[in-house]
Amino acid sequence: MSAVAATHRRPTSRTSLRGHFRRAVGRDRNPLCRPLDRAYSRLVAGAALMVLVTLVLAAVTAVMVYRAEADDAAQAARHRHVVTAVTTGPALSDDPRAGSAREHAPARWTYPVGPGAGSVPVPDGTATGTALPVGLNDAGQPVGAPRSNGLMVTDSVLVGLAAVTALGFGTEGWVALRRRRLDRQADADWESAWEQVEPGWSGRR
Repeated sequence: MSAVAATHRRPTSRTSLRGHFRRAVGRDRNPLCRPLDRAYSRLVAGAALMVLVTLVLAAVTAVMVYRAEADDAAQAARHRHVVTAVTTGPALSDDPRAGSAREHAPARWTYPVGPGAGSVPVPDGTATGTALPVGLNDAGQPVGAPRSNGLMVTDSVLVGLAAVTALGFGTEGWVALRRRRLDRQADADWESAWEQVEPGWSGRR
């Protein structure tokens, strides 16, 4: 293909997004608009709509995750009861090989279902005989505190970002494949037209 043909591989005019939408639905009154131009505009309009849909789906997913975690936290809070426990031994560090720096200590407590005992998380350096609040479930077993609102917001944001990333890569891949096909079609159309015009333009007729 000649250098002249190479400069006409694809439409080069600058068209606004609104213009692409109008052309995509056939409302462009430009008599020079070709079916290929309309196909490019449909690609641009489709990509813009997919970006919008991606953002909406990511936001909806993030909200659903937050609501689900909030419901779980509320359910756990309804069945969590705080009592006063007294440690019966020294605090011991968790296994550092597990990547945990928390400490636990044996403790005893009284609950409506009867006295209880077990290992509970304690602050660093808690001495034997220290009184501290402990959360228990309905069966009188130690349970952790419900997830904080900050952690739930962080989880929902991370899930939303993951959804944007996954859907964004999908959209980008679809646009790249479709654009490559249109470029090949533009090259083929130009070659066909150039074969008809070149003899007369160059004077070989």
